[in-house]
Amino acid sequence: MKTKILLVDDEVDLEVLFRQRFRQSIQKGIYEFVFAHDGRQALRILEEQPDIDLLLSDINMPGMDGLTLLDQLQHINPMVRTVMITAYGDMTTIRAAMNRGAFDFITKPINFDDLEVTIEKTSRYVHQLRETQELKAVDSMKTRFFTNITHELRSPLSLIISPVDKLLEIPDLSVPLQQQLLTVRRNARQILRLLNQLLAINQLEARQMELVEQVGDLPGFVGQLVDLFRPSADIKQLALVYQTDMPTGNYRFDASKWEIILANLLTNGIQFTPTGTITVSLHQTATGARLSVRDTGIGITAHKLPHVFDRYYEGDNVRIRANDTTGISLALVRELTLRLGGQITVQSQVDGSSDTRGTEFVLELPLQRVKAYDETALPVEAPSLLVDLPALPGATQSASSSAVAEAPPLVLVIEDNPELREFMVAELATTYRVRSAANGYEGWVLAKEELPSIIITDLMMPRLDGYALIERLKADPVTDHIPLILLSTSAGDSHRLKGLALGADDYLTKPFHLDELRLRLRNLLSRQQRLQEHYRQQLAQPDSTTPLQTVSDQFLRKLYTLIEAHLDDSTLSVEWLAEELAMSRKALYLKVHNLTHLSPIELIRQYRLRKAIDLLRLGHSAAETAYLVGFETPSYFTKVFREFYKQTPTAYVKG
Repeated sequence: MKTKILLVDDEVDLEVLFRQRFRQSIQKGIYEFVFAHDGRQALRILEEQPDIDLLLSDINMPGMDGLTLLDQLQHINPMVRTVMITAYGDMTTIRAAMNRGAFDFITKPINFDDLEVTIEKTSRYVHQLRETQELKAVDSMKTRFFTNITHELRSPLSLIISPVDKLLEIPDLSVPLQQQLLTVRRNARQILRLLNQLLAINQLEARQMELVEQVGDLPGFVGQLVDLFRPSADIKQLALVYQTDMPTGNYRFDASKWEIILANLLTNGIQFTPTGTITVSLHQTATGARLSVRDTGIGITAHKLPHVFDRYYEGDNVRIRANDTTGISLALVRELTLRLGGQITVQSQVDGSSDTRGTEFVLELPLQRVKAYDETALPVEAPSLLVDLPALPGATQSASSSAVAEAPPLVLVIEDNPELREFMVAELATTYRVRSAANGYEGWVLAKEELPSIIITDLMMPRLDGYALIERLKADPVTDHIPLILLSTSAGDSHRLKGLALGADDYLTKPFHLDELRLRLRNLLSRQQRLQEHYRQQLAQPDSTTPLQTVSDQFLRKLYTLIEAHLDDSTLSVEWLAEELAMSRKALYLKVHNLTHLSPIELIRQYRLRKAIDLLRLGHSAAETAYLVGFETPSYFTKVFREFYKQTPTAYVKG
């Protein structure tokens, strides 16, 4: 590989001397020299020729000296390494150059034998540095490829699995058709499992898979996961045994990685055990826990055993690849184990009795027990990696039973895959009003115009991705109240946690179960309706002593403060409020309605009446109160008061 060297020195004779000295290396293509006679000329050359590997620079030059050139070099090409040329014995200057990033130095008069060794050493270092940089670029490109291809494949999988799930809910489905649909769903989920494994391996290679410690009952968690595999074991008439001597209690552990490890080992064991028993054992050790999965299956021959964790291993042993066409399941188990700071070993016996034949994987994993509640860790959720979601009752009912006469909630779907977007719109339109957008930017514009009751948004989108969309929505007081459900192709905790940290209210991984999406929508909308009712009660409750300005919502606090400051102004209008809040009249109407289920006019009136209660309690007459809260006549105030509180102001005071 050729090394390109820039020599910077104001001594013109050096150029001729270098060409003569390195003539053979130049002819053989080992070195290529470029020459400059001052620092400014060198900077121009460096900007024009980014493939320069090595800089030989004199320190003492007219104009820009070598030290100044060295400082500028980091901004132009940080890959270049510099060897400084200076007078013998000038150690102060040499020390300054090394402190500023020089790789090495030589002294004048130049000893060319020493120079050749220095150039060779520096060249070798630069080429290694470039190779490392290229490998990082390849890794980054590969990571983007896997991320993008996973995103592209998950959307079609959603369009396979969700309709199949819906078809399987049809009553009186014929057995042959049901079996065919189950086959479609099973294989679609197998593709999803392989996609998850490919993505996980890629994240591990790129060192992008973070540890997400959670707190929970580890023995119980493992037991629940084992129970999920009992139906699979029952089909093959296998005994599935779970043994543990670990005390129950809270432990800190990465639940998702434990789940993937154990799920892969159990899948592997059930696949290759024709008859007999699969035993999962969890035992406490001095440093953590020992997890083992043992089966009485066909075993692995001794000369193939060392290769079971090798990715894409093409051995002739059936067990290694029969259930793992990508050759990554056991490799993923090992990589995740190492990422957790543990070790994994395997033992296997092909021949012998049913008691001795089979394979055992043993994992030694670090673990910390938590005696008290730990706020730095997340609570462990029940394992769900391999569970088919059942048909969920009640998912197609209206999200609000108290608003039958009103328009259904407006749901905004933001998804760049047109087929998946149309499918979701068609399914949700049976229950809600639905609007849709094809990218994050269009969704942001539509959200500001329509102020939907809830937003479902994809994570990876053109123009504006899901993260940036959440940030814009939460930073805008007009839209900051809207609940968001994130849809993502990534099952990793880091994506979920980032989305939730930015303000997302819920998270679903593609492909998702349609009924689960409906239930999550219903739950979030129900929460919003409870909050609406709470804000309405604060206004309507005459006996409440809570000041309205202490309401938890920032927008309502600002709105109430504006009304309070102009409480006695009977001309206070919705237009004025909208202008003060820098909103359109439509946006103000939608925002207030979403928060309180009232129109702005109704909210102003109820605020006046609520403040009237406070003034009446302080001893003001009904007439005085009418003017203080902005009514033009006491008679009209009495009429409105009686309609709302079912009694006159005078009767309220006497009561």
